[in-house]
Amino acid sequence: MNDFFDSRVRTDDVADTQAWLQEQYGRVDVLAERASIAEHAVGDAAFALRHLTWDCRAEIVYEADRFYFATSNPGFSWTIGSESGDYSVEPGIVQPGRELIGRPIDTTVQLVAFDAEWLSETARTIYGDETLVARFAGTGPVSRRLGEYWLATLRWSLTQVPLLAEPLVRAHVRRALAAATLEAFPLVGDARERRASALEQATIYTAATSWIDDHASLPVTVDDAARAVGTSATGLRRAFAANGQLASSPEEYLSAARLSAAHADLLDADAGCASVAEVAARWGFADPDAFVRSYVEVYRVAPQRTLER
Repeated sequence: MNDFFDSRVRTDDVADTQAWLQEQYGRVDVLAERASIAEHAVGDAAFALRHLTWDCRAEIVYEADRFYFATSNPGFSWTIGSESGDYSVEPGIVQPGRELIGRPIDTTVQLVAFDAEWLSETARTIYGDETLVARFAGTGPVSRRLGEYWLATLRWSLTQVPLLAEPLVRAHVRRALAAATLEAFPLVGDARERRASALEQATIYTAATSWIDDHASLPVTVDDAARAVGTSATGLRRAFAANGQLASSPEEYLSAARLSAAHADLLDADAGCASVAEVAARWGFADPDAFVRSYVEVYRVAPQRTLER
């Protein structure tokens, strides 16, 4: 099911603004005779990017139902429990179940929202810890440097908004934001242990992709690749899920490596001496029709056209 959404709202009437804000964010008091607000929200069930422009002075009391990470222009002070701050000074977190008291005054806010279970599942994949539950210690980033890293990732993500209807683009942006968030904000638990686990998975991934590239012409399997780099097939799949940008599994990577090699062979081959079926078989594609479909999907042209160029 496609759960993608891209919505825009703007209100210029005080009563309409108050009603819309209360519907979206709970208890809101607009403290002005004139008020308007605009919001652009884009995302899916797992995450969303929200841009809000407040042309008013208001007070919000909001109990979060997911993780929110926010930054703003000057003019959005907040209180969560005994802590307080301003999102223009540093980005901050509102965690599920925590109550935010926000006081926007004529400002612009950028929000990244994550479904709590999805963020936990992503953290488990990245750090290789099946028991990890995403919870954060504090309301701000680990350091100023990591806060700037998160803000830079957010700025890049916003450049991708026009493309987010495409599932692959959205998945890439969602993953990049989640990885930056998990590193920039203080997850509860041993950070050194998490980094060691993430580094180990990255090492496995790098070694496995190199081995697959070198052995793609042979009848090797994912189990062979796992043994070659000293892990199990499950461990290898976890490493690809955590690190794979071009392919999220070793099976996908092996297929892509073979398809790329077949493409190179088709470019070099003599159409009078070779056939598409022969090249496909050489690279492990037993079903010529399946090879043609995969080739067209990636290269946007029939392999026969490539052979006869």
